[in-house]
Amino acid sequence: MRLFEWGIATERGGQRRLSPVGVTDEEPRARARMLEALDAVPAGIPARGWVTVMRYVPGLNIYDRYHTPIRAEREPGGEVRWIIGGVDA
Repeated sequence: MRLFEWGIATERGGQRRLSPVGVTDEEPRARARMLEALDAVPAGIPARGWVTVMRYVPGLNIYDRYHTPIRAEREPGGEVRWIIGGVDA
């Protein structure tokens, strides 16, 4: 079973703050919620968002995060740009 975790991080005064994340069963829904969260960040604050694919590992009874295919950055002016590749959030 695959799930999709989304979240955002903001930076203010050199301090990085992770915002609450959500989990859903569909990648498009996770991407939309991540974009909504980025949009909700007040103007002038840079923010970064991501969607990570997770899978359930029955033998260990845990969820394993194994791939972050979607990353986006919102500039202080409000423009969102997609990030391809790079380090996981």
